Amino acid sequence: MQHKVFIPAEYLERVMEVSQGVFNQDEELYFLKACMYYLKEGMNADQAIDMAMIDYLVDL
Repeated sequence: MQHKVFIPAEYLERVMEVSQGVFNQDEELYFLKACMYYLKEGMNADQAIDMAMIDYLVDL
């Protein structure tokens, strides 16, 4: 059974703001998915962005 997690709209807006115009479409999707994972784990927007960026850079 999965627990529902509330993610504040401000966090989602921040993540979307950071990803716009930086990545191509596939990279942006990967980045957004990684951010959503970290947000679901309870991190705030800045922490999720940092961790997703690290994931992205490691996978280069």
